[in-house]
Amino acid sequence: MNILFNLYVILALRILHVAGGVLWVGAATFYLFLLIPAVRASESSGQKLMQNLGPRMGPFMGIVTTTTVLSGALLYARFFAGGISFIWTTGAGFAFLVGAVAAIGSYVMGVTIFGKTQEKIGALGAAMAGAGAPPQPEQVAEMRRLQAFLMKAYQVDFVLLVVAMLAMAVARYL
Repeated sequence: MNILFNLYVILALRILHVAGGVLWVGAATFYLFLLIPAVRASESSGQKLMQNLGPRMGPFMGIVTTTTVLSGALLYARFFAGGISFIWTTGAGFAFLVGAVAAIGSYVMGVTIFGKTQEKIGALGAAMAGAGAPPQPEQVAEMRRLQAFLMKAYQVDFVLLVVAMLAMAVARYL
């Protein structure tokens, strides 16, 4: 546990955590507000872009988010050396807790919802494109349902990330 109080370890963890958080929130912002609307507007060419981007984006964001959460957990673990009461008795402790819960919620959504739903959308899109005929009404309805579900999940995820970002940005000043 003493290694967590080493200045160089703390600096390395903070750099990993802050840089990862910037990439995570930045990617979510780009995805939700720029990429998805552009893909929807460009229809089939947008679908092709997503088919190429998805296999790259998923693993990249998996590394970024996991590094961010793990470095944050190690930074957070330092507080437990002085007792858990720091979390409940200080504004900073509570803000870090709120930020951690929001970020972990976003992380869990990424692991459990985004990848699986995107895979379903990709498989359904490939089946619709490879059928050699216009898509069946059931396929179109299912695609719309999956896309609407994913969009709602992205919106919830974005709110969680903003809460995490704001809580952690101000925590040390509370």
